[in-house]
Order: sequence, then structure tokens, then C-alpha cells
Amino acid sequence: MSGFGAFQPACRPLLRGGLPHANPATVAQLICQYLPQTPAWPLPPPRTLADTPFALAAQGLPGVQIDVERDRLAVEHETLERDAAQVGLAYLRGDAQFAALSGPAVTVLEELLRRLNTEERQPLLLKYETIGPVSLSLALTDDHDRPLAYEPEWRELLLYLCSLRVAWQHEQVQGYAIRRLAMIDEPFLDALSTPLCPLTWEDGLDLLNRLLAALPSRRGLFLSGAVQWGEVLHLPVDVIGCHLADHLQPLLAAATPLAEFLADGGCVAWGVVPAEARLLANAQSAELRDQTLQAIDQIAATTGVDAAVVQRQSFLSFTGSLAYLNPAQAEQALQLCAETAQLIQQAVGFTDM
Repeated sequence: MSGFGAFQPACRPLLRGGLPHANPATVAQLICQYLPQTPAWPLPPPRTLADTPFALAAQGLPGVQIDVERDRLAVEHETLERDAAQVGLAYLRGDAQFAALSGPAVTVLEELLRRLNTEERQPLLLKYETIGPVSLSLALTDDHDRPLAYEPEWRELLLYLCSLRVAWQHEQVQGYAIRRLAMIDEPFLDALSTPLCPLTWEDGLDLLNRLLAALPSRRGLFLSGAVQWGEVLHLPVDVIGCHLADHLQPLLAAATPLAEFLADGGCVAWGVVPAEARLLANAQSAELRDQTLQAIDQIAATTGVDAAVVQRQSFLSFTGSLAYLNPAQAEQALQLCAETAQLIQQAVGFTDM
């Protein structure tokens, strides 16, 4: 069963990635201001390679090294082979602490949780995220620049590490919201369709299926590029996050599985608010409202699912992470998302927000 039971997003905002602000207190304040019912544990601003989403996801993997000169993450093969059993043992024991993060990612969470405590309220949903095992296995390379995805045993190890990371994140936010949502970001999933990719679609979907099925919270996927929606929509997932302009037509082409996904309570996080400075400068909330409602009407007409149902099962999100904007632009995007969400809710008559 997909979805959130009694809770429906009703076009509330959902953050993707993080924010560029260096001050954790400022980040927490902005999140509570613009996402009061759906706050997110934001990823830290990627000021160094060690703070990027991929480096954070790889924390704890034996042999991971940051190659500053070549600006890449690498894995020392000998160390990986020698210490890989540590990851497997932690997974078998359910030792989530093995995948504990350190550094700015933890600092900003502590500030966010402190603020939620100070305000003495419990949001409807608290979201956290990590890079998934498919993209991580394609991004991490060994001493010979060979992606770890080539070796089934390393793909399995990354699956274990990702599972432990989500379990650890899940524990950190326990008690701070009515529901918890783990979003798995798979920006390279579209690579599975390319001829030289070391993974097939079957391999990638198997990894995701096993990861998602075992997660302790509600689960979602942030996706980029061209993906096989007919297969993705059958994964054990509650939320699909995608770029509206890029993915609407492919989603419409997968009408039957999309209808089944929505009928089962599945939700869509529409990436409609620009995360690119050039597009953000000219974006207007009324236009984004119209674009989103038109897309929802198309989904309803194609799938046969009532438009009111699609509206209720939609989040409003961003086309990417705001962490790569400057602080003023990121705040503009947050404001734009909040305004667009309010306009949509007024347009469709949501009265219980």
C-alpha cells in the first residue's frame, strides 16, 4: 500500500536537497518559516567536495578518498576489500550507528530539531534524503577509474550502507513529526538506459526494490533524466519526485501504472519551482500555479483518476537543490514555492490547510 493514510500532501511544499546558507540557525529558521508542516533535514551547502551529497552518502564506506586535485571521490580497492565485511556485519546486526554522519549535516539537523522543540509543535511530516545505491555505485570509482557498479559485491555493499544510513537518519528525527519520509535521490538512474552502463535496468530496479522495501519510514524517490516510468511506478514507493516539465509527457505515456500508483495512494512531488538562477529570475507564482494545475488536469484526464485526488496527492517541489544558488536566490525560491502552493490551494478550494 502506497501513500500516507489519512495525511494527504494537498500541494504543500517539499524541499529537495539543501540550502546555501552557512549559518545553521538561519537554515532552520527558513525551513520552519516556509515549510511549517513539511520541514526537511537539509543537506549542507557543498562548500567542499566532502560536503556534497555523494560524499555524504559515501561516508563510512571503507577506502573512500577525496581526490582534491581531480575533484572526485575515489575508493582505494585494497582497503575496500580488506574492510568490506565491517559494512556487511553492521547491516546484519542492524547497527545504524555505523552509518552515522558527522560535520555540517549533523549541525544543521541539531539546529532544526532545537527550533522545532522551541516552537513546541509537531509537523505533519519531516523529510530526509540520501543518494541511492544505483547512482552511488556509478559515481564512485576505484583506483583504475572503474565504477563500483561493475562489481555485484560492491553494489550490494552500497545497498547495505544506504539502508543503514536511512535507518540512522530515521532514528535521529524520531518523535519530531507525525510522519517521517525518506527520499532516495537517484540522479543517475537514467544512465541505465545507455549502452555502456555497467548496470542494466533490471539490476538497478532490483537494488531499489530491495532498498525501498526494507526502509523503516515512508519512502520516496527523487528522479532526474529519462527513466522507465512503467517500471519505476511499480516499486514499493510512496512519493515520486520529478521535474514537471521534463517528466509530464513520459508519465502520461505510462498511464496505466500511474493510475494504479495514484489509486493506491501514491503521491507526486512536482518539481516546478526553478532551482536555476536564470529561470528563477523570471518565474511568477501565478504562472507556476497554472502550469501545475494544467499538468494535474492532464494526469486526471489520461489516467481516469479524479483531479481532486491528484491534487490532494501532490507536493509542490523544486527542479533541483537550492544549495547551488546564492542565499538571496534560495530565499526567493522558497518564497515562490510558498506563494504558488497557497495559490493552488485557494484555486482548488482546500480549506483545511
